[in-house]
Amino acid sequence: MKRAGTLCFVWLLMILSTTGCWNLREPNQLAFVLGTGLDLTKDGQLQISIQIVIPSGVDGGQESGGGTKGKSFRVISATGKNVYDTVPSFQAQLSRSLFLGHRRIILIGQRLAEHGIGNLLDEFIRNPQSELRSRIYVVKNGQAKDILSAEPIFEPFTSTALVHQQATLGLKRYYFRDFLSDALSQGLQPMLPTVRLTDSKQFVYSGTAVFNKDEGLKLVGFLDDKDSFYANWITNRQAGFALTSFVKRGNGNVSLKLQSLGQRIRVKMVDKQIKIDVHLTGEGTIVENNTDLDPTKLKDLHIIQDELSETTQRSIQRLIEKVQKQYKTDIFGFGERVHQQYPNQWKTMKRDWNDTFPELAVSVKVNLQCNPGENNSSVKIMP
Repeated sequence: MKRAGTLCFVWLLMILSTTGCWNLREPNQLAFVLGTGLDLTKDGQLQISIQIVIPSGVDGGQESGGGTKGKSFRVISATGKNVYDTVPSFQAQLSRSLFLGHRRIILIGQRLAEHGIGNLLDEFIRNPQSELRSRIYVVKNGQAKDILSAEPIFEPFTSTALVHQQATLGLKRYYFRDFLSDALSQGLQPMLPTVRLTDSKQFVYSGTAVFNKDEGLKLVGFLDDKDSFYANWITNRQAGFALTSFVKRGNGNVSLKLQSLGQRIRVKMVDKQIKIDVHLTGEGTIVENNTDLDPTKLKDLHIIQDELSETTQRSIQRLIEKVQKQYKTDIFGFGERVHQQYPNQWKTMKRDWNDTFPELAVSVKVNLQCNPGENNSSVKIMP
C-alpha cells in the first residue's frame, strides 16, 4: 500500500513538472503592447488603440519612429462594447498573441473622459497580464489614438517618451494603480496629467485633468501648467519645478529653480467647523536675476524670498478657491486628512463632503528659501 502511494506521488510529480509550461510562448510569438489608448467615437462607440513594437525597426538601434531602420511601432484600433470585446478584432489583425505585461502608458481621449470612465476600469484590474504600473494621461482636445501615432523626437516610442518627459518635468511617478487607489479612497478626487498634440504633430505636457468620481469618473475641467505644479506640490506629486515672478522692490523678474519641496496639511476643528491649514516649503537656486537686487547680500536675499513666497502664496490660494467654486471636487485630499485626524466625525461628514468642500475655510502659507547662485547682482549690458 505504501509503495502504491509512493508511485502515485511520483507519477503526479512527473505530470506537474512536465506540463507546468504547456502554455509558454516564445517572444517571437508575442505582440508586445507598449501603449493603450481609449476613445469615444463621434457615433458613441468605444474605440481602443494599441501601440505595438515592430522588432525589426528597433533591433540594435536607437533610431526614432521614422528612423532609417524603419518604423519601430505600429498603432492599430478596434471598436467594441467594452475593453475586452475589442481583443478578438485585434487578434484578427495580428499573427502574434497580444502581450500587455510591458505596457508603459494608458491614454484617455477627452471625449471619453467627459463621458466618464468609471465603467471601463474592470478589465484593467481583472486581466492578469495588465500592467498596473502603466502611466496614465488624458489627451486634451484630441484623441488618444493620435498621440500614440505621433513620432517622438528622441525616443523610438511615444510611450517611453511620455514616461521620460514626466521625470524631466519634475513629476513624481504616478501609476494606473495610484489612480485606482485615489478613485476608490474617501475624501479625495482623482486628477491626471494631460498631453495635447501641437500643429506640428508633437505631443506636449498640458497641465492636469480634474475628475469627479461621484459622477462615474467624469472629467470636469483642466488646470493649466502653473496651477498643476501647485496642485501637485500640495498633494506631494511634484519633486521640483521652476517659478518666475516679478519682485516689486527689485523692479525685475527672478527665476527660482525649486529642487526640494515640502508640504504639511493640518485640520483644525473650531466651533465644530473644519479649517484647513496648508503649509508649503521649498528650497532652490536663483537661476536668473533681472532685478536691481544683489542676492548675495542678506537683506536683498530676504526681499526676494519674501516677495516670491507672498506671490506664490496668493497664486495657490486663488487655485484652491477656483477648484472649490468652479469644479467642486476635492483633488487636494483635504477630506482624507479630516478622515485621518477626526475619524469619528468623518463618519457623519463623509456623505456630504462634496457639499462641504466648496465652503471649507482654507489658509495657505508658503516659505521659500533661495540659494543666491554663483553670480551676485544682475548682469545687465546698458546701451
